Amino acid sequence: MRHNDRAPAAVRINGARLRAARVTRGFRTQREFASALGCARSTVSMWEASKATPRPDMLARVAELLAVDAWDLLEPQRPSLRGLRTLAGLRAVDVAWGLGVQKSSYCDVERGRQSIPGRWWPVLASLLGRPESDVRALLESPLKGRRA
Repeated sequence: MRHNDRAPAAVRINGARLRAARVTRGFRTQREFASALGCARSTVSMWEASKATPRPDMLARVAELLAVDAWDLLEPQRPSLRGLRTLAGLRAVDVAWGLGVQKSSYCDVERGRQSIPGRWWPVLASLLGRPESDVRALLESPLKGRRA
């Protein structure tokens, strides 16, 4: 993953949940938490104000340090396929490789130009680390119309 990848707009951190988890785990100040993560205190401040969302790799580190599931730190939204992929810390090429297809074929589906082929569901679930039923529910929902 490139270091400048940012979480898509469809994935937003819940700053209040992040702050509560930080305090529960014994990080009394944003500075202590930032030091443990190796980032600036202002970065943690932006996350807790819900003005920025950590990169997928950093979100994984935050969740690990706080001993929570990364999904528990996010706003309850119906993310797009791109949002789920990014949340899992994967690049489009990684998912395409896992599916055994060209990146362009995967990107056509991710961008909504084609529907998700039936044979992809179990593979996507495995790559995203979620049960197939959850992935289907998120991506087949009539409310999903948002793009990341």
